[in-house]
Amino acid sequence: MTDKKSNRGVIVDMEALIAQQGDQPAVGNMGVNANGDVLGPNGEIIQKAEDRVRAYYEENPMSSTAKTTLKGPMPDQPVTEETDAQPEVKTAEAQKTEQDQSVMNAVETPAKDERKVVSYKEVELPNGDIEMVPVYEDDWNEDGDS
Repeated sequence: MTDKKSNRGVIVDMEALIAQQGDQPAVGNMGVNANGDVLGPNGEIIQKAEDRVRAYYEENPMSSTAKTTLKGPMPDQPVTEETDAQPEVKTAEAQKTEQDQSVMNAVETPAKDERKVVSYKEVELPNGDIEMVPVYEDDWNEDGDS
């Protein structure tokens, strides 16, 4: 997290402040502490924030993180084949390569008896998308322009 400057120019480290004050009751009417744990009448923790989040995702199976999490199973839960699997993490470069490959696979290649494709050109659609369009031999002029 980035450091914030106060009005007087003092640098405030918000992460350290949150970590330092995590067990203090939060301001407001939610009845939680700074960590998000639900507090009882005497300030004791009734339900941890992580337990609340896990219960929500179990009740809402259409959520994106219901089956796989980056943290894995809870320590008190038995490890099964479903929870043992690690999620696949892709880099931005791998995602771009996969997307480029899917675009090239989507472009139809002509049959042998059809016209011969010389090249492809980018055409911008009205919605801003770019589509690869084949340039055929009979549409190609001597300058290399279509």
